Amino acid sequence: MKRFLLPLLITVLFYSDSVLVSWIPDRSFEGDYILVPHLFVIGLLLMSIYFDRNTAIKYGFLFGFLFDIFYTGILGAYMFFLPLLVYITSKMVKVLQNHLFIVAFIVLFNIFLLELIMFQLNIFVSRTDMEMSQFFSIRLWPTLILNVILYLFAAVPLKNAFEKLRRIYFD
Repeated sequence: MKRFLLPLLITVLFYSDSVLVSWIPDRSFEGDYILVPHLFVIGLLLMSIYFDRNTAIKYGFLFGFLFDIFYTGILGAYMFFLPLLVYITSKMVKVLQNHLFIVAFIVLFNIFLLELIMFQLNIFVSRTDMEMSQFFSIRLWPTLILNVILYLFAAVPLKNAFEKLRRIYFD
């Protein structure tokens, strides 16, 4: 029964992004900003640090594919880039410390990278006509601020959960 806790946690994180989007009103801040929660990405990156990189890559691939099916019109984008971000995170943590403060910068950097890659990909396939300066001011910075707040609330509980799950799975 304990083996189902990890898939359950990742599934809850996956659906939490949709729930958080529905809680953020469309007209927040007079509708001037686009706030995109990435709690699933935060959880996936913390999983790569505190649980297991290879398992996180597999979950990134699977849930990236599901994310592409449900939320984007470009199949394969998140399916490819989420495992790549997990890999980048694991390499960054080997060089840097895995203290929660340092991990916050690593996670934010990867969210920045994901948002920038997805924006460039949407420009490439002509799904957006937003300029880069608009993207930074309207979407990127508000998204990073929102995700800092989400990280502050979720980092310690997720770290503890992944460490406990690591003991269950690997001991």
